[in-house]
Amino acid sequence: MMRFGRRGLFVTALLSLLPTWLRPAKATTFSDGVGEFRGFVMAAVDRRFGAGSAVADPSDPATFTASLGDKSITTDVTNLFNYLLSYPEEDPDEAVERFVDTIAESRTKIVSDDAIVAVVRNRDYVAGAPGLGHDILHEPLGADLVVVYMADRTNSMSPLTAKDIPGRDLASVWAVALNNLRKWLPKVVSDDAIEPGIAYFVDDNTLLATSLILLDEFWKSIAARFPGDVLIAIPRKDQLFIFDDDGKATTRAAARQLIDVTIEGDFNLLSPLLYARRGGTIVTVAD
Repeated sequence: MMRFGRRGLFVTALLSLLPTWLRPAKATTFSDGVGEFRGFVMAAVDRRFGAGSAVADPSDPATFTASLGDKSITTDVTNLFNYLLSYPEEDPDEAVERFVDTIAESRTKIVSDDAIVAVVRNRDYVAGAPGLGHDILHEPLGADLVVVYMADRTNSMSPLTAKDIPGRDLASVWAVALNNLRKWLPKVVSDDAIEPGIAYFVDDNTLLATSLILLDEFWKSIAARFPGDVLIAIPRKDQLFIFDDDGKATTRAAARQLIDVTIEGDFNLLSPLLYARRGGTIVTVAD
């Protein structure tokens, strides 16, 4: 999973639904769509690892296999392509180089304790992870959400399996992961532009945004603003939106609008559902 650049105060554009947030990016560069973009990425892989390292999948214009020594990695560029569509100010060359870095990092076999983190995903993510599936270290959180353990690397996050941390049980991995997450609490940034809710993200490590709901310390830090139950929207893996669970249709409608416009961006997607934290338990909300 590629780590995208810091997105700053992105929620103003989400709230206002500005066309610029959704407009096609670099359309003249990749006028033929994701297939042409895949070729652009494959060329970068070949430059890094040698000619012929990247082989296109003839059945899917977004997928290719990268051969790195004795390891082959199947890669889909759809997420990165849609990211560039949503953020036209991004330099595609730099974004692709970061993407290639994630492929290189996937060769790393040793996972140190200080790299282990826990993130929030859903059951579909676990079931659909290529070549890993239920081997991924995960445990239920509530509703359809799960806690997934990952290696937090420089340019990416990679789901962990038992083979990556031999001899460890989930309880010890959980403790290590939470301790690592707590180190990021000073980097938590909030933005109230989505009133009546608030957006929270982690500066310099946006893919830890969803992880905040796992920390008692986070909930205590926002208790003055959200003293009771809350609604939670996590449409993307790098986004956390919280609203008062006040029973008002207008609040639920605002949360739903935010989810819907985010889903239209079609990258880094996590869940289209609206959740609530009630009495410390995560449940889904019919909106």
